[in-house]
Amino acid sequence: MPEPELAFDSVRSPDLTVGKYLSLLDLAHLGLSQRPIEALVPRLALRLHHIANFDVVTLGVYDPSVESIRLSACKVGDAERRCECLPVHACVNGSVWKNQRSLLVQDLSIEAKLPVFLESLRRLGVRTYYVFPLTTNHHKLGAIGFGSLNVIPKTAAIIEFLRRAAAIVAQLLDTTPAADGPMATTDCAQAPPAAAPRPKPERRDFDLRDYANRDDAFHEMVGDSDPLQEVLRQVRTVAATNATVLLLGETGTGKELIARAIHRLSPQAASKFVSINCTAIPTELLESELFGHEKGAFTGAINRRIGRLEQADRGTLLLDEVGDLPGLIQPKLLRVLQDKEFERLGGNQTVKVDVRLIAATNQDLRRSIAEGRFREDLFYRLNVFPIYVPPLRERKSDIPALVRYFVSRYATEAKKSIATIPAEAMDALLNWGWPGNIRELQNLVQRCVILTTSPVLMVPLGELTSSAKPSFGKVSPEVERELILQVLKEARGVIGGPSGAANRLGMKRPTLYSKIKKLNISPVEFQD
Repeated sequence: MPEPELAFDSVRSPDLTVGKYLSLLDLAHLGLSQRPIEALVPRLALRLHHIANFDVVTLGVYDPSVESIRLSACKVGDAERRCECLPVHACVNGSVWKNQRSLLVQDLSIEAKLPVFLESLRRLGVRTYYVFPLTTNHHKLGAIGFGSLNVIPKTAAIIEFLRRAAAIVAQLLDTTPAADGPMATTDCAQAPPAAAPRPKPERRDFDLRDYANRDDAFHEMVGDSDPLQEVLRQVRTVAATNATVLLLGETGTGKELIARAIHRLSPQAASKFVSINCTAIPTELLESELFGHEKGAFTGAINRRIGRLEQADRGTLLLDEVGDLPGLIQPKLLRVLQDKEFERLGGNQTVKVDVRLIAATNQDLRRSIAEGRFREDLFYRLNVFPIYVPPLRERKSDIPALVRYFVSRYATEAKKSIATIPAEAMDALLNWGWPGNIRELQNLVQRCVILTTSPVLMVPLGELTSSAKPSFGKVSPEVERELILQVLKEARGVIGGPSGAANRLGMKRPTLYSKIKKLNISPVEFQD
């Protein structure tokens, strides 16, 4: 997401006397007494509140083991400080660390456009927010932000005071042993060649606790990567209109979540959101499912049936996998888009509907048109506002947040307390190609939660190779049963075949049938 036009300061202020604002030696003493160094944050916030009317301190330290910013923030008066791990681009502290330039925003309330991080501060009532890089002669460590609920003028004295405070915090970070906290650093280009190399920071496990869902229309859209933010920007743009939307992207990227977000932000939000998958329903039944049928329309039609289109009247209809819509049904859908009317199967009465249509597909519809499988005029009616939903491999910086979200969700369901994931496991997740996208990650995390019996998430690293299959290893019958149930759910009850449960589990069909019988599992329950 492009940064808004805010004032990045790259010019140093003159050397001013700032003793009347803060005893810098006192600040240094305050910091040296803290182990780990993040414990400095609440006390520093309180000190700054009394001396210079700043209420918020955000300390962001770069951790190369997860290529993210470990952020510790505190607001004066709050009982606890906030700690989380964020992608570099997801918080202003990360941008300041990366660019090595201060960010000076005197009044957030008058800025027309803000990144998500600054917008969250504005919602907390923060008005002034000044951020400075934490840099010593040899290392770029992170960035520290100072916020106030009041407007603090951007005077030379104030800026120099905060810059000196940041310099002391940087020195404390640079001299504190890595074991005392995530003191990850990267060497500056201007570091003197003769400087002794610093010991490599200790690899730290990734914290999975304290995940909080977003409280807006995008609460299910986890992540702050640029590709995802671009999608959400387009969603905000089109949601307020009644335009037809075409969602394009691979299977498992979250197209239905995007469709639901559009509905929640649309004028139809108070009405129904109805979804139909054009692939999951047999061709001979799809027309009836979509348009409904009259009594006696065909053998077995003993009553009138209201189709999905009528159910979605004055609301939103998602046509998922629209590329598989049969050719005979395409003209009827085209009429709905053009005239907002149709007839039920076996009837002659015209039904009027007012429906916001969202279509989704993982296919190249232009190729389908060239091959004669999709109508060109229907494509143009659907392609009013196309949105490309990126695959997970194009937004890998969102993986830590997604893992945290799914662990929180499934651990809560399983009544388990899982706090961390090993650094090497997170590296493996970040390096995997994710051919199944977010759905694949979600299913893997759910299996991991099932297999985990300690506060550390157990990740079967062998699965994250091109040829490996899920492995039971030495697990209890209860865990084995849960894993088989999960894989059967993913395979929709299918045992054999390339996508069947047996192949996913890396075992022969007779072996799986034997286990299913022994564990009293019914695959039929998972069939559509």
